[in-house]
Amino acid sequence: MNDHAAAALPTIDHIESSIAVDVAKKALFAGPVVVLALGIWRGPDAALGAGLAILIVIANLVASAALLGWTARTAPHLLTGVALMSFLGRLIVITAIGVGIKALGFTDWPVFCFTLIGSYFLLLFWELRSISLSLAYPGLKPKPGNA
Repeated sequence: MNDHAAAALPTIDHIESSIAVDVAKKALFAGPVVVLALGIWRGPDAALGAGLAILIVIANLVASAALLGWTARTAPHLLTGVALMSFLGRLIVITAIGVGIKALGFTDWPVFCFTLIGSYFLLLFWELRSISLSLAYPGLKPKPGNA
């Protein structure tokens, strides 16, 4: 690899963080529409539940990117194990938060659950489509004139 190509590549953790930031931007773009629509359809409790679910999804993806980026820099040989165990740990934390929200009873529980699961998968598929259309990670997209 020549020096020009090496300079164009982002750092290892930049890939994860650029994807997480891209997903967060999409969530912040689509989230208010979802919250407003659910608020009109099912009331303020549903809007609150949807908003909390979307914030939890964003926090989960950003935490994942931070942890995977840190692991890639410090101990790349542990990356697969950290990815799997952190996923399990984050699912446990999300479940605990969901149980707490249900126990407090201030949101529309079914809307919270469907929004949490649905937004997680929809945002990931939206990002997957963006990456597959460009054939590159967001941070690795070719710049005009850098061919």
